[in-house]
Amino acid sequence: MLSPLPVVNYTQLKYHVTCVWETADAAVAVGDSFATVRTLRPVSDLTEETLNKVRQVPLTPPLGTSTYHLTQLLEEEKGAAERLRAMNEVLERTQQVVARYLSSWDALVAAGAGKEGFTHHPVHAYALTKHLTLGWPRLEEAMNHLHGLSQDIEWMLRRRGSSGITTEEDLASVMSGLARLHDFYTLNLTALTHASLSSHLDPSSISAGLPVTVWDLHHIGSHATAVNIWNSGVDFLLAALDHWHDNNISHHYTDLHSLTKKLTKATKMHDQVLERKGHRSKSHSTHALPLDKTLARKKKYHRQQETMLGQVGSSLQGLDQYVQLCQGNDLRPMNVTSRLYCRYVSNGSPLYVIGPLKMEVHYLRPYVVTLMGVVGVQEAQEVQKTAAVFLGESSTVQHNGRSRVGPQRTSSTAWLWEHDSPQLPRLTQRIEHLLGVNAQQHYGAEAYQVVNYGVGGHYSVHHDALSNTPYLQFHRFATFLIYLTDVPQVNTCTGGRTVFPWLGVGVAPQRGSALVWFNVDHAGVWDPLLEHGACPVLLGDKWVINKWIFYGGQTLQVPCQLQPHAHVARPLL
Repeated sequence: MLSPLPVVNYTQLKYHVTCVWETADAAVAVGDSFATVRTLRPVSDLTEETLNKVRQVPLTPPLGTSTYHLTQLLEEEKGAAERLRAMNEVLERTQQVVARYLSSWDALVAAGAGKEGFTHHPVHAYALTKHLTLGWPRLEEAMNHLHGLSQDIEWMLRRRGSSGITTEEDLASVMSGLARLHDFYTLNLTALTHASLSSHLDPSSISAGLPVTVWDLHHIGSHATAVNIWNSGVDFLLAALDHWHDNNISHHYTDLHSLTKKLTKATKMHDQVLERKGHRSKSHSTHALPLDKTLARKKKYHRQQETMLGQVGSSLQGLDQYVQLCQGNDLRPMNVTSRLYCRYVSNGSPLYVIGPLKMEVHYLRPYVVTLMGVVGVQEAQEVQKTAAVFLGESSTVQHNGRSRVGPQRTSSTAWLWEHDSPQLPRLTQRIEHLLGVNAQQHYGAEAYQVVNYGVGGHYSVHHDALSNTPYLQFHRFATFLIYLTDVPQVNTCTGGRTVFPWLGVGVAPQRGSALVWFNVDHAGVWDPLLEHGACPVLLGDKWVINKWIFYGGQTLQVPCQLQPHAHVARPLL
């Protein structure tokens, strides 16, 4: 068994709890974990009753961080459009009635209604009485219909204060996602202006139905430079300039002088950032070569970088390999892939003896495998439905234990207790049988984390084991990551992959399958080779559910090894 650990009273810990900030208005639950983030209040105060109250606070993350919120926005806008169309029909009918009434009056004026003695003429008298007798009731009827629009007008005036209207932050999150997609997958920006989505990595395209305009290219490019995605910023701005004279593209709201000035400044800043910081970090990206031809001749920009596997290199090396894997490359050498295999496994569990699951091994040491068919389609949909109402903007845990929202992780997260859905206790039982671990919430594992990704949603390279916690028993011993949806492959680019840069492994989402790995060895020491990242979602709807298994909860479950630093490998059979 694992080495016994001193007993720590869970309710006394100030770590390992939901990240809750109390504001003057309400308590808002966000953060990376129910069980791993330092909080502003002690755990003893954090009862399920408190969490339920916190959940009642409406969360409004940037809509671009979640396809669920974008879908809800679309449905609400459909209703709004129908309501506005009905309002417009009433307004048009009223306008027609008013126009006819005024036209009738103008005819009287043209016949001399403004002159003295006009009504002395019998035809004039008839025309005037007809004008009022027939025209005014119709006008009253039209005005009554117009009066009925008061509730609709009140709704329109209130809508901006509700979640149904997007904000500048929402638009910024979507533009950041598009810039990130270009950074990773080199989008064909000319194709975007012709209403199709494609990548320079593959010439085939998918119809978008809507063209991207010069104005769009200009503003996406400007925003990309503001969030330090310099390569995308320059490319979008350059595409805007190239298509300025295209008659098929609207550019009425884009100033050519402003665009040219912005491109010149962005090009200069791009090269300065590249010179000072290199071409990529978790907070910026540029092209690999300077845009200035003189600078581009420097020798340092032409050194070949070899792929590094089985050992941890520089942060830049890891991020470069992360991007390569996201683009669909397999970096594993033949001597690694030739030893891998697929087989049916039950882990000796009576639950799976009759119906074992198919397992695909991606890497042996450390052990990374996919188990097929862990959850069914209906189960996955039920979990998504349960989690959807609790989705809030994802964050990451910092070294000081605080939670932070940033560009390294763009998605929406919900945390679920087992009693939130009848599917979850059954899923916990399956995990325990498949891995032979204690996966019960609180002492054996964390609550379930459900994640939904939005436009270009991703999670940069990170490790699941938490170095900031002083309590070894709450290290994340294992990660059980289940894909709740398929993510379509766009040509050769499979967006949304889970990749391990130091192993050269990339796994595409497949609904119902579980990706499993062990973050620490038998002695509880975390393995740096298991740094991984979630690739930007290029197209489609990506949902996953995580179960992180605690190290300390496995004292009676995982057998001891003669070599305490041996890798954990389950299931094997």
